[in-house]
Amino acid sequence: MNEADKSLTTRLIQALGNAFTVEGELGRGGMGVVFNARDERLKRQVAIKVLPPELAFREEIRIRFLREAETAARLSHPHIVPIHSVGESPDGLVYFVMAYVDGESLAARLRRRGRLPAEETRR
Repeated sequence: MNEADKSLTTRLIQALGNAFTVEGELGRGGMGVVFNARDERLKRQVAIKVLPPELAFREEIRIRFLREAETAARLSHPHIVPIHSVGESPDGLVYFVMAYVDGESLAARLRRRGRLPAEETRR
């Protein structure tokens, strides 16, 4: 883990206080870093998506990140991960807490089994 990653993890832990225990990084993409965590109040596993600091200062990206959480929170479907909460720390760290879904990524599934059958794609 490099210094920037340590800094992001440290900032997230500070922002969450005692409500969540960050257990590790699950993955990263163009719009965020996702951490595995434990919700200490409700005793459940969650995933926390954080907007990287290098993107958070760009208002249009920050708004798009928060809109992603708001849109997902309004939807209720078995194939859409529920959003539990959104937060922003005093130092500008933006994140949202969502249900943790155990399993492989789509990329891993495609590497393992190849092209998805049409029926599976429709689900």
